[in-house]
Amino acid sequence: MTSRRGILSSSQEVILSPWLTQLIQNAINEFALEGQPKDVGAFFEYIRARFPALKIQLPCTSSNVNEETDFSLEMLEEQIYLLIRERMDVNLWHWDLARNGKKISAGGGGGNVESLLLGKYISSLAGENLDSPASESAHKTHLESRMPLTAYEGFGPSDCDRIYLSSCGHAVHQGCLDRYLSSLKERYTRRIVFEGGHIVDPDQGEFLCPVCRGLANSVLPTLPVDSGRFTSLHSSSSPSDAVGPSSSSSGVVDALHFQKALFLLQSAADVSGSREIFQRIPLRQFGRMRVNLESSYRVLCGMYFPDNDKISESGRLSHSLILYDTLKYSLISTEIATRSGKTSLAPNYSLGALYKELQSSNGFIFALLLSIVQSTRTNNSLTVLLRLRGIQLFAESICTGTSANEISDPSVGGNMQDILECAETEDQYPDIQFWRWSADPVLAHDAFSTLMWIIYCLPCPVLSCEDAFLSLVHLFYAVAVTQAIITYCRKRQCSLLELGCDDSLVTDIYKVIEEQGVAHQYFDSNFIETSYDIKDAIRSLTFPYLRRCALLWKLIHSSRVVPFNDGTNILDGSAYSTNELMECGENNAAELIQIEKLEKILKIPSLDNVLNDVTIRLVVQKWLNHFYKHFETRGLKGALYSTPAAPFKLMLLPHLYQDLLQRYIKQNCPDCGAVQKDPALCLLCGKLCSASWKTCCRESGCQTHAMACGAVTGVFLLIRKTTVLLQRSARQAPWPSPYLDVFGEEDIDMHRGKPLYLNEERYAALTHMVASHGLDRSSKVLRQTTIGAFFML
Repeated sequence: MTSRRGILSSSQEVILSPWLTQLIQNAINEFALEGQPKDVGAFFEYIRARFPALKIQLPCTSSNVNEETDFSLEMLEEQIYLLIRERMDVNLWHWDLARNGKKISAGGGGGNVESLLLGKYISSLAGENLDSPASESAHKTHLESRMPLTAYEGFGPSDCDRIYLSSCGHAVHQGCLDRYLSSLKERYTRRIVFEGGHIVDPDQGEFLCPVCRGLANSVLPTLPVDSGRFTSLHSSSSPSDAVGPSSSSSGVVDALHFQKALFLLQSAADVSGSREIFQRIPLRQFGRMRVNLESSYRVLCGMYFPDNDKISESGRLSHSLILYDTLKYSLISTEIATRSGKTSLAPNYSLGALYKELQSSNGFIFALLLSIVQSTRTNNSLTVLLRLRGIQLFAESICTGTSANEISDPSVGGNMQDILECAETEDQYPDIQFWRWSADPVLAHDAFSTLMWIIYCLPCPVLSCEDAFLSLVHLFYAVAVTQAIITYCRKRQCSLLELGCDDSLVTDIYKVIEEQGVAHQYFDSNFIETSYDIKDAIRSLTFPYLRRCALLWKLIHSSRVVPFNDGTNILDGSAYSTNELMECGENNAAELIQIEKLEKILKIPSLDNVLNDVTIRLVVQKWLNHFYKHFETRGLKGALYSTPAAPFKLMLLPHLYQDLLQRYIKQNCPDCGAVQKDPALCLLCGKLCSASWKTCCRESGCQTHAMACGAVTGVFLLIRKTTVLLQRSARQAPWPSPYLDVFGEEDIDMHRGKPLYLNEERYAALTHMVASHGLDRSSKVLRQTTIGAFFML
């Protein structure tokens, strides 16, 4: 299926088509009716700069539009939150769920919400772009031959999943750091030997921490604690529980706060599109980035958009969007890493181990990054408008089961998002990517990721409101349950009778799957316990979601003491019971026991109540119809994997090293066909690679394979030496052998010829270090790291 958007990128003749001319003229006319004169003027200037060949006219602006004094963005944030709370307090119990079947309205009636909000966004973008060097060549670039648009697969880096943030947790004064980096750069330029010269690459911004000599490539500024800014706005519920939302409520929880979350999203979307808010958004309020944040932001931009400075210079890349996406993925990665025990290969589902990670240096850096995101997501008009449009799209998709970014008929009105895409057809800009992601069917994406993005779009005070947080957690728990049911039905291929469920959400979903055919194949899983019935399987598949929500809640409500601010780098509220701190003990062995604990903490009712909830069943039907309609018209690439809280594992190795040796020692190189002199077994995927620097074996080399297999991270067992080779880009380091003799000693190069047995504790330590992205943080690894030369052969 070819859309007009796809045609727009094919040639300049089509770009200057009557369709586009009519689209833009109608958009200007529509925006002029409601927009303020200065907004309309800035919008027109943007159009003229991006489409100089189009002959369009600026209509007379409405004289009925009142020019209001610009609010500060912080005041606007508070105003939005208060209006949302007011709307919820007054109308929650009178809200009719049937209203969700209608399009979301812009509280106030009349006008086009999308045109007003995106028109304001384009007007603000004009103020940013027209003053930037990038705009000077905008028209020239627009006329040049352009690369075809890549398929949209979500916001994020193109060559890896996401960016993980870790820290040694040390802090230095800015002046001290500047002098240290200046000295390092001078020594590097003058080719004078300096500490860590065999590890760091100053051209890539790398350096050793002045305190612990750990590897680093950026710094984050500490911000003053902004306590009490929204204290008067928070819910009366006190987040006093150090572990999560209060679990000491009287009585048993019998229902999800599902409908409350829907109304929260509906209210936020209505307020975001109201004229009261629209007219108070400052047109060109651009906060300056803190000088000591620029280095970190520059590093992240280079990772998200390598070799594409145009995007970072366009003004359409929100600083907080990049930082928040990094925080989101780092939290997910941390939750996965805590499933692996440090001394045992058995799974570790302990809540204590999960929360204990926030006491480490990583917990401190996550709290610091969250504070920075909070301070940067209201520092310019574009970011505020990006978030307001995002919450409208999320609400449209979740509350009504429709997408709001469908292409409109230009004879009816102008589609502002089409104009943004046509203005820059050669690049996929993050704002468009984010809005498309927001408008996608809610079932098409990971439930926790969507929860995080909705929290990002909502006003800052919502983050600390227990009632709002719990209701959103419950809403996306229903999403996770729905995805788990579809996945289970697909993988087990059982009949409705075999499922053993009466009239419930399970039967509703099963019937839809039977009618719709192949679309459910988008949902997949490689880890479904065969001994579980469908209810236990659902709880198992939603376990990671609950763990991440608990980790996020703990991060939000743990008080952080900033360095150089009369305190140490700790997170308060760290009292755990003895059984929570046990790793892989008897009390933690049963997965369902830990699930029950989290369900109680997050006030999740019994699964039977969730499956029989009438409101949930009604809304899930809309989600399913939205997903299948989207699948039929656009298709979906890849698959959405629903997995239980399975720990990260390296390759399963035999207990006796002789078995491994006999299998791999005489295998031929896949490139040159000769028996490999130095075979290296990739412990991530099981492929046999070559540790030799031979031209003919370059494709099977460890560094080349690490780039394709582990995003430049490689863990290789050197078959002839029994030791491990750790690879990070061009950096290499040895690691002790996981195989020991009966006396607990290594036999490097197998000179003694004694039988060697897999040591579980050593292999577990290696597995945990890889799972927690610890190769660059381990002092033991860094002391033996070299760049570019192979040291062991």
